[in-house]
Amino acid sequence: EKFELPQKVKLYAFYRYDDSVSILRLLKINWHNYDEVIFNMLPTGFGNRTLPNALALIAPITLRIIFRQSNIKVIYHNSIFTNDIQTLGYNSAFDRIRSFFLRIVERTLFKNIDTFVPINLYKQKIDNSIGNNKVHVLNVRYLDAIATFYLNKVMNAELVESKKTDIPTIIMHGSWGPQKNIELGLMALREFAMGGGKFRLVISGGINHHFPEYKRKFQELLHSYSDVINEYLGPVTEKDVMKIFLAASLLILPYNTPGGHSAVLEQAIFFEVPTIAMDFPEYREQAMGHKNIVLTESDKLNGELINQCLKIKPENTIRVRSNVQECQKNIEYILKTRAD
Repeated sequence: EKFELPQKVKLYAFYRYDDSVSILRLLKINWHNYDEVIFNMLPTGFGNRTLPNALALIAPITLRIIFRQSNIKVIYHNSIFTNDIQTLGYNSAFDRIRSFFLRIVERTLFKNIDTFVPINLYKQKIDNSIGNNKVHVLNVRYLDAIATFYLNKVMNAELVESKKTDIPTIIMHGSWGPQKNIELGLMALREFAMGGGKFRLVISGGINHHFPEYKRKFQELLHSYSDVINEYLGPVTEKDVMKIFLAASLLILPYNTPGGHSAVLEQAIFFEVPTIAMDFPEYREQAMGHKNIVLTESDKLNGELINQCLKIKPENTIRVRSNVQECQKNIEYILKTRAD
């Protein structure tokens, strides 16, 4: 996306997905010019192969320990210490070997660099696994929706009106892979429709890079359930996320397991979209204090779907400015946390 950054901020796209050599761009940066250098990372976010992920993950460690840069901080979204990688689909013998080395890298990162995780649960798990560390909890409430508001130039608006229709629009949105179990949601929606339920279903998002073999299964599901799917948008730009959520009456997250803190759930919270999600500890923490988020078991999804559709309101107003201000306070916490 093309957009203007504030004068005091520079965004470096130093790494290209699956391109190990691109990490050399880091050598062009004069680190002493900046008060803070923040890496936004997750362990599988840099490529489908081991080398790109490994080189990117050790970049902040190299800067902090070898080059003695004290202004390095990391936002870390999920960890080998916090997530069940086998349930997520990383269960080959080679994955187990990579997991062993990832533990070493993450332990070094957590003990030497101020690292911010998005939920208290992850901080607790890391504490229990490695003892003393420099891991902090960053309140990321509303943060995942900020980009789409920024790109749509409504950051300073007090309120934004939703755009719903008489027939409820149900959405399933995300980066799709086998762990997200879209078929469970489609089965529940088909049963709801057969019982007389009226809705319009929109699915958006592409296939997770790490599960290319899932693409065929995904296409088969779209074809098999075409009777309940009104529109498949495919991958969408960050700017268009706002359009999707403003039109949504209900979001369904039918996952087998959480991949970590859910960005999609966080977007739904900002847009005040009623949501049905599976009952995982991560989502319980995210949903705390939000009555329009319903957590349930897979065998109760159908019943909750009926209950939530009966409660849908045709219109609502999204509070923008107050939510953005809360995000700003949370970001200040990163800047104020000082390295030892």
